[in-house]
Amino acid sequence: MVSSQIMAKHWEMFDHTADAGLAGRGESLCELFEAMAEGLARFICPSPPAEPRETRRVDVEAEDIEALMVEFLSAVLAVIQAEHMVVGPVRVEEASPRAVRARLLAERYDPRRHELAAEVKAITWHKLQVTCENDTWTARVILDI
Repeated sequence: MVSSQIMAKHWEMFDHTADAGLAGRGESLCELFEAMAEGLARFICPSPPAEPRETRRVDVEAEDIEALMVEFLSAVLAVIQAEHMVVGPVRVEEASPRAVRARLLAERYDPRRHELAAEVKAITWHKLQVTCENDTWTARVILDI
């Protein structure tokens, strides 16, 4: 199991038959979205950018918190795949149950410096969970690999 923790923000991978699971938590909705995006980025490329030189905006809206998580992670995945970027820190500036405004600090993929560990085809709805209990936000998603 791979994981990362910075203060209260935390993400970890979990096993799932033929796919991969990503779980995260944060003391705020902003921290949760940051943890999930950073976990997705590290699952794909375990070597983060040493000096992220570029910024990508990811602003998404959805009808509910579960749809928002899928849309947000799908947008992050699109930046990684379509633009060939390695995402480092994620800074969520605003988050509500229906909208997220974030900046991805990133750099162009360079095979001499970055190792790709996995290819993610999609963020799925299978067993998707986003909850808040005792002032802690948690989420679980299954990644189609």
